[in-house]
Amino acid sequence: MAEDIERSATTRFVSAGLELLELDADEAELAVIEVVDSLYRPLIEALLVTELDEVAPEPGADLSRGPRSLEER
Repeated sequence: MAEDIERSATTRFVSAGLELLELDADEAELAVIEVVDSLYRPLIEALLVTELDEVAPEPGADLSRGPRSLEER
């Protein structure tokens, strides 16, 4: 129980999800997940608060490729 207090919220969340799925992750795997989360979470949070209502969708978008420039459209 004291070990859970010292672990980050991300690690606790991931561990609980893995437990529900009856999967195990060792400390190294959890550490990698923690690092990846710390890299991407700020970017994801910034994207979530960005107002995209005024941005028109790319016509004929091919989601298997990156976005085309205005000249390529």
